[in-house]
Amino acid sequence: MKTLEKETVKTAEEKKIVTQEKHKPFKKEDKTAGFWRTLFPYMKPFRKNIIVAVFLSLITGVCVSLQPLVIKYVVDSGISGAPFVLFGKTVPIGDPIIFIAILAGAYVLFSLGRIYTWRYGYKNILKLQEGTLFNLRSTFFGHVQRMCMHFRDKNSSGELYNYIMGAPMANIKSFLASIFQSVPYQAISLVISLVLLISYNLYLTLIVVGAAFVMAFFNRRSRKKIREVSRSYLDAEKQTSHYVSDALQGGEATKMYAIEDASIAAFDQRLNTLRMTGIRAPFTNIVEAAKPEIVQYVCTALVYFVGGLFCLRGEIQVGELYLFISTMGTIFSVIIAWLNLFFAQSTAAVALERIDAIIAEHSTTPEVAADSRRSVEIEKASAIRHGKPCIAFHNVDFAYGDKLVFENLSCELKYGESLALVGGSGSGKSTFTKLVMRLYEVNGGEVLLHDRNVKDYATHDLRLSFGVVPQNPYIFHGTVWDNIRIVRPDASNLEIIKAMEVARVHEFVNDLPRGWSTLIGDGALGLSGGQKQRIAIARAILKNPDIFIFDEATSALDNVSERLIQEAMEELMQSHTVIFVAHRLSTIRNVNRILVFDHGEIVEEGNYDTLAAGNGVFRQLLDAAEGKLARFENPPKF
Repeated sequence: MKTLEKETVKTAEEKKIVTQEKHKPFKKEDKTAGFWRTLFPYMKPFRKNIIVAVFLSLITGVCVSLQPLVIKYVVDSGISGAPFVLFGKTVPIGDPIIFIAILAGAYVLFSLGRIYTWRYGYKNILKLQEGTLFNLRSTFFGHVQRMCMHFRDKNSSGELYNYIMGAPMANIKSFLASIFQSVPYQAISLVISLVLLISYNLYLTLIVVGAAFVMAFFNRRSRKKIREVSRSYLDAEKQTSHYVSDALQGGEATKMYAIEDASIAAFDQRLNTLRMTGIRAPFTNIVEAAKPEIVQYVCTALVYFVGGLFCLRGEIQVGELYLFISTMGTIFSVIIAWLNLFFAQSTAAVALERIDAIIAEHSTTPEVAADSRRSVEIEKASAIRHGKPCIAFHNVDFAYGDKLVFENLSCELKYGESLALVGGSGSGKSTFTKLVMRLYEVNGGEVLLHDRNVKDYATHDLRLSFGVVPQNPYIFHGTVWDNIRIVRPDASNLEIIKAMEVARVHEFVNDLPRGWSTLIGDGALGLSGGQKQRIAIARAILKNPDIFIFDEATSALDNVSERLIQEAMEELMQSHTVIFVAHRLSTIRNVNRILVFDHGEIVEEGNYDTLAAGNGVFRQLLDAAEGKLARFENPPKF
């Protein structure tokens, strides 16, 4: 039998098949079919485990349903001396003590069979559970990682994390264990138990069957309530996860603005909603489960009364009544388990609906078909050979929802040129770079890279062409070395060290407790803004892109850090095409060309000296920056 680890590897290889399965939304008129249709592709690689688990579960059910027969024969034949009838034939029992010992041995065998078949069935169920969740989580995570920025804008990381590791997956996992291991043995034991009951007393059996129908009626009415409270709980959990993720990431801002009390109060408010919903959901389950339980108790009382009368009249033997009561308990336990299973399916269905809704979302930057993709390297060589620009915007229109950013924007960037984008906040500078990398899709016009529309390239290949250093680079939990190598895991040690040297990382890394092996933690705790920027630059250099983008990379740095990073950037300008999104205008003195943005339009263009000598928007920005500097250099006297 294969190990779980081997099957997990197999599922990783087959996950492409899973993601290619057609997603069909749940239909209101057939939620159960929709649930299984959605879940089956993730379970498909584990069909053998399902078959083995179901088979072993059936054997368990046979053992469970036959165990009460021992009670009957011990009481009636072993103690009372009634004839021992086996398959319609009377069998002499001989010594009653030996007969009872044989029955006790049979009971032990039934018990051992029940234990071992359940044990090995459970092992297969574990493989099914964990393998299915592996496929579901892998598909979900892979889909989220490939989604566009519009998707990221509307779904928080906390919410998405909860889908992968929180209650939704736990609900599905719990349901899988119940449906494939418990239901088969319960079904076979139910059938055998009903046959036994009918064979001994039809009237008592009718009481049990009637009670079962009443319990099923209550269950049908309860399922809707369970689904509603489950949905409410997941909504509350989603909102709380969203807030927690945002609050933890904004911990520094919370301290700076001294809003800890407000943050705690807002969290407590959401937590209280989650608490109340967390009480309501399981309590509703208990209340609804109590209804069929009451029916069970009333039915049991009736069987005690009617069965007792039959024993007094001599219509049935005492052992038969014991058998009936024991078997009835098995039947009721199966019915109650199935009613609870329906509740579990309701919660699992709600969870799967949410997960599938995310997976079914389409990116606003869809991939071009594999047979239509252009090669970045081939198109680059062709564009250079024919004298085409490196990057070009042709009549580009773009908006964030209803907020218009660009309208009919056109410009070009040559190979080996350094270009600076300047302008006020919200003028479109950063949006320009995001459209170049196709993080967002233009509403009109086209963006070209190497004289080809960026839509003609695979997004992965397209973005490999760019090395980006953002204003606030994200530093992953790990060592300095790992944070640089993450963009190229196959890079040699020499390449990583060289990238560190160009980025001036060595200026501070040797002062860290363990050098480049220092664990810097989530969000780069313990590193200054300049140190994080230099790690980000080393990361971009190691990627070895054609084009570098520095998005306000020195806007919040001290003079020493700015000088070091400026040296690194100017070194890269000698051999690469570079785009600067500039906040500090002093950092772009040596660029070849500057584009000045104002409300999404390019209002000026030229080099630093030309624009500084003019009387346009750039001069106004320069004067404003110098005015701020003067105020700090000549503080008022009191």
